[in-house]
Amino acid sequence: MHSFWQDVRLGLRGMAKSPGFTFVAILTLAVGIGANTAIFSVVNAVLLRALPFPNSGLAAVYRVDTRTGDASYAMSYPDFEDIRAQCHSFDALAVYDDTSYTLTGAGEPLHLTAGVVSADLFRVLGVWPALGRAFLPSEDEPGARVVLLSDRMWREHLGSDPGAVGHTLTLNGRSYTIVGVLPPGFQFPVDSARYDLWTTIAVERVSASGDQPMTEHRGAHFLQVIARLKPGVALSQANAELAGIGATLAREYPDTNAHFGVRASNALDVLVGDVRPVLGVLLGAVGLVLLIACANVANLLLARATARRREMGIRAALGAASSRILRQLLTESVLLAFAGALPGVLLAVWATKLLGTLHSLQIPRLANASVDWRALLFTLAASLATALVFGMVPAVHGARFSLTGSLREGARGSGETAGHARLRSALVVCEVSLALLLLVGSGLLLHSLLNILRVQPGFDPHGLIAFDLDLPGTRYGKPEQSAQFFRELLPRLQSLPGVVSASAVVPLPFSDDIIRTSFQIEGRPVPRSEEPIVHLRCIGQNYFRTMRIPLIAGRPLDSRDTRDSVPVVVINQTLARRYFPNENPIGKRIEPGLADRGEPVMREIVGVVGDVRHRVLWRSPDPEAYVPYDQVSLGGMTLVVRSQGDPRSLLSAMRGQVRQLDAELPLFNVRTLDEYISGSVAQRRFMAMLLAIFAGVAMLLAAVGLYGVMSYGVAQRTHEIGVRMALGAESSHVLRLVVGQGLRLTVLGLALGCLAALAASRLLSSMLFGVAGNDPATFAAVAALFLGVALAACYIPALRAARVDPLVALRHE
Repeated sequence: MHSFWQDVRLGLRGMAKSPGFTFVAILTLAVGIGANTAIFSVVNAVLLRALPFPNSGLAAVYRVDTRTGDASYAMSYPDFEDIRAQCHSFDALAVYDDTSYTLTGAGEPLHLTAGVVSADLFRVLGVWPALGRAFLPSEDEPGARVVLLSDRMWREHLGSDPGAVGHTLTLNGRSYTIVGVLPPGFQFPVDSARYDLWTTIAVERVSASGDQPMTEHRGAHFLQVIARLKPGVALSQANAELAGIGATLAREYPDTNAHFGVRASNALDVLVGDVRPVLGVLLGAVGLVLLIACANVANLLLARATARRREMGIRAALGAASSRILRQLLTESVLLAFAGALPGVLLAVWATKLLGTLHSLQIPRLANASVDWRALLFTLAASLATALVFGMVPAVHGARFSLTGSLREGARGSGETAGHARLRSALVVCEVSLALLLLVGSGLLLHSLLNILRVQPGFDPHGLIAFDLDLPGTRYGKPEQSAQFFRELLPRLQSLPGVVSASAVVPLPFSDDIIRTSFQIEGRPVPRSEEPIVHLRCIGQNYFRTMRIPLIAGRPLDSRDTRDSVPVVVINQTLARRYFPNENPIGKRIEPGLADRGEPVMREIVGVVGDVRHRVLWRSPDPEAYVPYDQVSLGGMTLVVRSQGDPRSLLSAMRGQVRQLDAELPLFNVRTLDEYISGSVAQRRFMAMLLAIFAGVAMLLAAVGLYGVMSYGVAQRTHEIGVRMALGAESSHVLRLVVGQGLRLTVLGLALGCLAALAASRLLSSMLFGVAGNDPATFAAVAALFLGVALAACYIPALRAARVDPLVALRHE
């Protein structure tokens, strides 16, 4: 132990004697360790940390298309009831959905977000109210109106009243009884915005229009299912049982279930499925940055070891064994690593907090990322591994030397050996190849991002603002009532100063809401299970003009399309091309499987409009059909208003117009269409930009490493260069000699890096749009950029060598 502390003291003394070396090494390691700790903290919060519920064995149950293998997480309530009754692998199953309410009777109308769940949800999760009780199974039945409040809702709107249980709230014009308050911090689903309250599936089992509710339609897939496995039951056993249930449902209900099976997966895996490869690439990227940092510090230590050969020789002459010297040098490396880890952790804390604020990235649990004890353990392990990576080779070389040569002061043999030089050059080649690998990856993602941003969404988002309105069923329970409300509101909005046009739609493009349904084509009968799928949008008058969606053929939907007129529909180009090739679709009739009352009807196609990318910019447009809201009124809508200037300046006036019609309707989800589109690419933009930052740091580190090797080489070869110049060598010859040596190392590193990038590009293929993983232009551009940086890094030492005075150089001999 005494010798260990002696090694520590000697290491600290050596670091203090070389402040320049110590500062550069610590800064380099701090960047590498800090970046790794920050990304690991995100990975830990998103991928590794268990779901915040006491019950283990949580599984998501979903449908799988047996033809394509695609998963569909929305399920119908009848299917759920059959699975719950027949599957014995689970302790409990529950469904959930989301909705919104307007709270009235307590001052200003307040928009609230809510979860709609079956009563067993909290038993599945193992979470119980902090106040009151959970839902009872009987409260899943139609007619029950009970709510559980979030802790935040209870504190902010009920003043933490301990007697709140049993009181009532007026939601959408109906009275709901408070039965409990959930614990602080409870959030489900964990990737959603925090709900204000929860109610039971009973609210979905009642139809405001008096028709059959959606919960009784086996083809209405709008619920998600979560379950808890019984103790000792493996997920594979549950899937074997679910496969049989799915096959039974397919036989019994071929119209809706013919091509679908049922499957379960770990709930955490389902939650993070799309994000896992993104974070995996980022973690790999920062790992490469750390390796480059290690190579840089190893080069510094090799240079320092050469300068300390006389010191090591004296120690050996005084009796120090090679193993003792090796231990001393490794101790110094560990001290350097931990010294770099301290500012690295501070950098990681700052970076993690910054990443946690980026809500638009839609990465589940990102806001929970922090540098916790797991991250600190990771930092400790990374620091030790780093010390071994950058310290072992220089330490071994430092402990192996010629005792006689090292003590011969002033001899040329005391300079850098050929082995040291080759090792330093090899480290630079590795740095260049790793940096190029990162640069190619970031270049491909940036190229892909630019391709995405150049894609036209099919409408003009500039100057458009959108906001949602929910219409309570107590006052707008009949389709005619909600249609009449919007018929009166739209002209009011249209008449406001600065408004170019106003309309409404449900669902809004890029809002993550969809209405999908099957449809029939008149004269082309097919089995119900083989009917094609269309994305449906209910729109108000002037919608195409407001959104500036081009009309290709026929006419738009307008004031003549009322509830009493001929049922009509407008389709997009994709639907027209796919189902009416080489023919004019105008006048043809289709029957989308959606109606606000009664059975769906055949609708005449009166127009064809341009394709709109309603979901994301990088996916091809889906078959779309637009129906007039006056003929299919689904309650609340999203208002879209185009203005001449800043659309947000009209918000107060628009709110006033809504209040004149109904003072109890709050506006919510107010965003511009530019913000919706920007949010849809936020995750890809984040990925590309962060990888570009890491690649830039890697390139800088590699350039510094190359500069260090060339500068040190020039210093070691000062005598040789002096002799050459004394014998008549021109400065330009010396310049070419040094630059050529540096460029040879760079070109070798670039060649190896290109091979590695070609092999690794397959990992990025699913994240690219409009560019191949082996895109020659990206490879060439990145290689040229790095070659230019390397040229600059080599030129400065070469210029110094070309200015060597032969007399001064030879005088040192």
